[in-house]
Amino acid sequence: MQTETWLLYFFAIVLIGISPGPIAMLSMSHGIHFGKKRSIATGLGSVSAALILMAASAAGLGAIISASEYGFTILKWCGAAYLVFLGIKLLLTKQQGQTLEVVKTEGKGTPKQLFKQAFLVGISNPKDLLFFAALFPQFIDLTAPQLPQLAILALTWALVDFSFVMIYASMANVLAPSLKASNKLHWFDRTSGGVFLTLAAILVSRD
Repeated sequence: MQTETWLLYFFAIVLIGISPGPIAMLSMSHGIHFGKKRSIATGLGSVSAALILMAASAAGLGAIISASEYGFTILKWCGAAYLVFLGIKLLLTKQQGQTLEVVKTEGKGTPKQLFKQAFLVGISNPKDLLFFAALFPQFIDLTAPQLPQLAILALTWALVDFSFVMIYASMANVLAPSLKASNKLHWFDRTSGGVFLTLAAILVSRD
């Protein structure tokens, strides 16, 4: 792979990582409630979803999704429905009885649950869907061996994606004590819930 191509790819995915979106909000929510260590599962879920989309794009599914309005619409509505679910869940968070050290119980704050949430959000993330369907194939030189190229692109995406998830989670975790002390944690949850609902509305309104 040419250095210029890799640098262009790196710059593109850094911009995607910086820009706010569902994964960024989910990472902050997980970081503020469950801490940095458990948010590692969030990062792994996001990376796993992206690598599946990358593999599908490399296999030609990206072109099929781009050409099929019906298939893309299904993915769009499924993603929006899950964002609505997360939004409502955060909006209904009670002000009393919240704690930053959530007990590790099945289905609530476990690494498996955080991984699952991040994976479902990531696999239907409109930014990633559009990137892998339309732009990702442009970085692959069909005249050269493709497996080494895919390995480089996959590793680069995984490192950048995971890093940004942990940055967002760590930043939110640093703010957690002050939010708890000022009794504003529930407002963060409600704000995050509102953002998820807004993102869902934007997602379904796009052609």
